[in-house]
Amino acid sequence: MSKAITRTLTLDGLSFSYQVILNKNPRIDPVFVIGGVLQGMHGWSIMERHVLPHASLVSVDLPGAGESTPLRPEQSMETMCRAAETIIDDLGFPRVNFLGYSFGSAIAFRCAQRRPERIARLVLGGVPVRISDKLIDLWLRGAQRMLSGDPKGFVDVLAEMFLCSDPRANIRNQVVVRQLVKRMTLRAVTSSAHGFETMQRSVLENLDPEGGLSGDVPTLVFCGEHDTISSMQEQRAFAATIEDCAFAAIGEADHWVFMQRRDDASDLVMRFFTGQSLTHLDYLVEPVTAFRTPTGCDAGHADAAR
Repeated sequence: MSKAITRTLTLDGLSFSYQVILNKNPRIDPVFVIGGVLQGMHGWSIMERHVLPHASLVSVDLPGAGESTPLRPEQSMETMCRAAETIIDDLGFPRVNFLGYSFGSAIAFRCAQRRPERIARLVLGGVPVRISDKLIDLWLRGAQRMLSGDPKGFVDVLAEMFLCSDPRANIRNQVVVRQLVKRMTLRAVTSSAHGFETMQRSVLENLDPEGGLSGDVPTLVFCGEHDTISSMQEQRAFAATIEDCAFAAIGEADHWVFMQRRDDASDLVMRFFTGQSLTHLDYLVEPVTAFRTPTGCDAGHADAAR
């Protein structure tokens, strides 16, 4: 395996970085990954053994993550997209296979809308299709605890947003993942001066992926069957707005599918990027749904992939 190479770039007064692990004889375009809010370039080692036999792996510290500069108040999602595009340009590859998860899926989607010619294939996971009033109320309740000096109370409330607590839902590694997520979130908002503000912007600013996507960008949308940020049904309806899109749901997982079923999530992503069949995968809760043309929010015209 090649040694990781890190580069730091600047844009509009911001400093941000990316890491690339090169495959010297790649079979497909590089896999470019952006994860959840505050998730940086060192958080994707879980995918290395799935990606590196096929492609180089690129992960990023966008503004606000890792050691990168946080956005200024007047800067917005537009700046995050431009930062991602700056990294893609700096890589020197004609195209990338783009994986955006959670917050990163909103950035990936907008990049694909803006510059589809740079995207070979697109995977959007755990898409925040719509931040509901319930989730906003939970955030505001948690924020009050954080601002009153109770970060642990803040994290307890956020766990209700990020993790499925329905006793009827069967979720892999549920107890361990809940503990890890709470520990990671607490560290993120207490060890960084801008961690809380960055998270707040991701919830309260409008990141809804809108406008559909057409053009030669084969796309996969996927989630855990018990996702709490946007439901499986909402994400399937979002997939129906994208031309040449497939939708898949991984069983026994919620929004943290890459922790609860890391090998299965990574396998699904790389099957799509390498053009393999997505049928008869025992970790999916239903057959993959394929959308040939955009149908707005009406998923009823989709064909089941056979």
